[in-house]
Formats: sequence, C-alpha cells, structure tokens
Amino acid sequence: EDLEAKVKEYSSFIDKMLYPKLNQRVQAREEVEQEIADYKDLITKLSELQHCPIEAISDLGFDTVLCRSVAHPAKKIFIHVGLGFHAEMTRNEGIDFCKKRISFLDDLLSRRVTEASEVARHIESSLAILEELAREGEEIVQE
Repeated sequence: EDLEAKVKEYSSFIDKMLYPKLNQRVQAREEVEQEIADYKDLITKLSELQHCPIEAISDLGFDTVLCRSVAHPAKKIFIHVGLGFHAEMTRNEGIDFCKKRISFLDDLLSRRVTEASEVARHIESSLAILEELAREGEEIVQE
C-alpha cells in the first residue's frame, strides 16, 4: 500500500510538473523556429524589393480596416529588432541585420532544443522508474 501511494504520488508529479514543463519548452522552441522562418522570409522579400514593387495588405487601424497596397522599392525600411523596437535601415543593412539575427536565433534554438530534450529525458527516466516500481509492487503482491 505504501509503495502504491508513492507510485501515485510520483505519477502525479510527472503529470503536473514534467509534462507542462516539456510543453512549455517545446512551445519556446517553436516560437524561435517561427522567428527564424520570419527573418528568412524577410531576407527573401528584401532581395525582391530591389527589383519590383511588393503587394501587401496594410492595416489602417487596430486590425479592423485593411486595404491592399503596393509598395515601390524604398530607400529605407523599418525592421523589428526585438523587444518591440523597430530600426530604420537600408535594404542591404536590413539583409545584414537579418543574417546576424538568424545566427543569434540559431544559437538560442540550440539551447531551446537542449532544454526540451533534457525535460523529455527526465520524463522517460521517471516513467521507467514508475514501471520498475509497479513491477516490484506486483511481485510483492504475488508473494
């Protein structure tokens, strides 16, 4: 009975602590992956910007009024640089910034993957321990 209570307690710990932590780590990793994809897409669009106008949907206020617009090649653009700040750059500066930002985000992604893998390993080892305890409990009952 004492062993059974410990198994339930440990199982509860896995469900309430480790799985939410894993989900949180996976979500953080996915956010970094999405940001990398966005910057790669921006590099592509900036490369195209030099040659032809870009068609876009423009927000005219609070995501309620949208209109189709055509942007002609601009000499300066504003790029999100993090923490809600935007910086004015030329097209080439923007491409260089995006490449540096992707490099930074690749390092961050590597850390996020490591963190998620670590939590996943903890879950796997915890489940293995629970299985072993359950087998020992069954052996005790059979004796």
